[in-house]
Amino acid sequence: VSRCNTIPNIYHDLDFNLSFEELLEWLSVSEDVTSLMMAIEAVWTWYWYRYYQNIQYTVNTDILFTKLADIAGRRGWSLLPPAFFLYTIPFYFSSLKLSRLVLFQGKAKNHVVIDCVDTCKQPLIFLSKEAKLKFHFKHPSVTSCNLPGKCGFILKTVPSEAALWTLRLCTEKEDYNNESVHFHDEVQAENMHLYCCRIYSNYNRVYPISWLIWLHSEHAVDKRNKWESYYNFIFSPSDKSKFKVLYNV
Repeated sequence: VSRCNTIPNIYHDLDFNLSFEELLEWLSVSEDVTSLMMAIEAVWTWYWYRYYQNIQYTVNTDILFTKLADIAGRRGWSLLPPAFFLYTIPFYFSSLKLSRLVLFQGKAKNHVVIDCVDTCKQPLIFLSKEAKLKFHFKHPSVTSCNLPGKCGFILKTVPSEAALWTLRLCTEKEDYNNESVHFHDEVQAENMHLYCCRIYSNYNRVYPISWLIWLHSEHAVDKRNKWESYYNFIFSPSDKSKFKVLYNV
């Protein structure tokens, strides 16, 4: 049976012409949206896309929190794991503190956060070329392993306009030649949600992959240059970004 190794990315299905109310309604029923994190990413990407198109909308984060919590409850999604307690999703006039959507006990245990082995100073540039992201992760179903190196997986960028900046899970043996990790078939792309976390001295901020991908589109060249210049100027050289995977086990 063939399997899909493409990492789910809400950018492919997001309609930027929806109103805020229509967007929330779509999130509540769409089969393409499979987790709370994907819903959060969709709202964030929709908002900034419209902002840069001069279609401004002031997001009331209290209302947004209530709506997202309600959608998660009705769709049976788990809340976010404790690792998201310090994260924020920035809007122009406000920020959504993800701590309000974190579950500290019980149902969040079916999600784990997996850090990329390497940090990345310029995630936009990284996504614009063919590259690999390496992760250490032993799936709970793998009870014993004697293979050399560490259990894990590799994600590979496919930076082409036709593919809309796709990332794929490497599953073939040759993908792992001369690598420090090896792959087990138990790891599934459909259970992954990839995001980028900017690590500052006193807080962390999430940047959805769908937003970073939109910045690469032909409609956003000037926005991308401003974004990169702004962050290279305002933040310390010690500030770094790290790609992370929220994995549903």
